[in-house]
Amino acid sequence: MFRRSLAAGALALGLLATGCAGGTSIGANPNEGADGTGDVTGNIRVSWWGSGPRNEATNAVIDLFKAAHPGTAVEGESADFQAYMERLNVQASSANMPCVTQLQGRQLNDYTTKNALLDLQPMIDAGTIDVSQIPPEVLDTGRGLDGKLYMIPYGAAYDALTVNRTLAERSGAGLPADGYDWDAFADWLQRAQPGLPDGIKAVGLGGGLPNNFIAYTAGRGASLFADRQLGFSEDLLVEYWDMWERIRGAGVTTTPEADGEEPDQTEQRYVAQGKVLADNLPGNALTPAQKTLDGTQPGQQLVTLPLPAGPSGSGNVLFTSGFSIPTSCDNIPTAAAFIDFWMTDDGAAKAFLSSNGAVTNTRHLQQQLDDPNLPATKRAELQLYQKIVAQNPVSVLYPPGYQASFEGAFVRAYESVVFGGTPTRDAARAFMTEVNAALASS
Repeated sequence: MFRRSLAAGALALGLLATGCAGGTSIGANPNEGADGTGDVTGNIRVSWWGSGPRNEATNAVIDLFKAAHPGTAVEGESADFQAYMERLNVQASSANMPCVTQLQGRQLNDYTTKNALLDLQPMIDAGTIDVSQIPPEVLDTGRGLDGKLYMIPYGAAYDALTVNRTLAERSGAGLPADGYDWDAFADWLQRAQPGLPDGIKAVGLGGGLPNNFIAYTAGRGASLFADRQLGFSEDLLVEYWDMWERIRGAGVTTTPEADGEEPDQTEQRYVAQGKVLADNLPGNALTPAQKTLDGTQPGQQLVTLPLPAGPSGSGNVLFTSGFSIPTSCDNIPTAAAFIDFWMTDDGAAKAFLSSNGAVTNTRHLQQQLDDPNLPATKRAELQLYQKIVAQNPVSVLYPPGYQASFEGAFVRAYESVVFGGTPTRDAARAFMTEVNAALASS
């Protein structure tokens, strides 16, 4: 299987939907309409995924919150992403989710459709959570299929074309021009390949990477999903895979076999090791990837660029992380106060320093960009986020079961093309049939 095929925990993410098939509610919502007003006191649990530096940064914010609210106690729960989601599904099934639960937009509707999360709009209306500094298109990534706001996004990630600037310049191709599209991207790869050192390909094979296809659909003005079904046409998917097969046929990509051997860790991908010229990596991977490159290829420099655009504009979409409050929470005022503190307190933002995507509060974003001590790679990450937001990126509403059904099937279908010789039309038809059936039953 392609090394980028499934986000960690994709199988685990299907457990909740499978256990509650047919839209069955996890439980009644005794807090419906709660606005978060009341005494900020007592205990809450806060959960997030991550380790090492992110845990330290999160705990620093927790300490600041407790100092600002002496009558509170906060119990933190963290784990790596896969273990986190597995545990969260168990907690959701038993109505035991932490009062402040971290989620991603891609998993949000696994929970909203099961009556597991509170609508946060009453808290915004009551002034207990302030979202005035979050751009509307970013805030919208926290909405469910019903349009209600279930997550306050605090960190925005995005995919970027990560390019080894040093190799690009040595090849004579330089960097892609501003506003480049997929045709220009393919041309750039073919111009660069002859000037690259032996054994180095221009790009990682990206036909089986779902995030590349998400960018492709966004740039063409197509919807990824509509009414719990795929929103794009079979023809569009065939067009996308045919493009990658032409690129692969030109000899500028890694082989499917090499792609399957690539490490899963973002900071160890081939582009981070100097083994390919360019690849799709999360924008916030620039710092760790550059650190890897410094150790393997001293003197070479990585840069990040927006993904290729299309006839309808930017191909970049945002993948946000944020905080939700479950319907089972028994201390809503303190949970709301914690989220508000995280989102609005300058000291909290400085302590966390965009450790899980670019900070979504525009005031905090500018404060970090104005800091002369901000590392150059982190500055580049935040500046590119700022540029993407200015382009009014498409907001994708992911249906329940997205990762368990969509991503795995996408990879398998493209593998059937590159390993089994399946025509792209047949692979696309099989993919759409499988995923539409899975989404309809989620």
